[in-house]
Amino acid sequence: MPLLPFETCRERIERAKAHRKSFADTWNELIDEVSPYSTVLHIQDDGTGSIYVEPWYERLPTSLSLDLGEFLYQLRSTLDACVYAAAIIESGQDPPPKEQNLEFPICATPDDFKKARWKIAPLKKKRRDIIESVQPYKAPPDLKPDLQVLNIHRTFAMLNDWARKDRHRRLHIVGGWASNASPKLYLPDGIELEWIMVTYDGLLEHDGQIATFKLRGFTPGAKVQANPDLSIDVTVDEPPPPAADNDTLNERMTAMTIWVKAVVDEIERSLIDERQTGIGPSP
Repeated sequence: MPLLPFETCRERIERAKAHRKSFADTWNELIDEVSPYSTVLHIQDDGTGSIYVEPWYERLPTSLSLDLGEFLYQLRSTLDACVYAAAIIESGQDPPPKEQNLEFPICATPDDFKKARWKIAPLKKKRRDIIESVQPYKAPPDLKPDLQVLNIHRTFAMLNDWARKDRHRRLHIVGGWASNASPKLYLPDGIELEWIMVTYDGLLEHDGQIATFKLRGFTPGAKVQANPDLSIDVTVDEPPPPAADNDTLNERMTAMTIWVKAVVDEIERSLIDERQTGIGPSP
């Protein structure tokens, strides 16, 4: 049976989900109304050329930054609320002792975590061990690029860093991240594609060169058309840069939501198990 003090955590997670949906709706409306990017084709007289993607907007809606900031705030606060809820259960007091000190530490090094242990000192070893197990410095060093977006340690490092920055300024929503480019050229009779090379995966804050190519039989004035045929996802200009094509802002936000809920559930479950075995405090 769920423990009442953890209701605040669940409410915050639901609030974060609402902001994430609002963020997604704003972005989807923007790209559904009119494509925010245009394709530009440059061809030299000798048939060598480039395909570019250019953003048409000067500034994206501020609601994107505001929703992202609220999303981060609610999830980061959920972790702190989780420590607070666990302290209530363990102490049998509401508010718990030294409530002003309670916080979910997220640390880059073991030494930093040792220095921050006082923030979770009222909790029993089981809860402290759960919190330490998800620290960023516990991340495996050789994780494959396409698995990094799923890693809890990297996810918590990102959540903590972005939430901290957003408290002092809005995160810089820059628009599109181009990936999975498979550019295509539509050629008139008598012109052939000699070669084409994809040159760019990355931010589309400014002109982005997607590919270079060489045409055989090209004559100036020939009507050649191009389609960059790529995925464009909204992103932020904050580290870390995407490690793989699946490392999008949407997938990062999904991972943040899943892992925060998983940690809350694990800490709550550990308290329920202790209560059922007679180890923990009674209600």
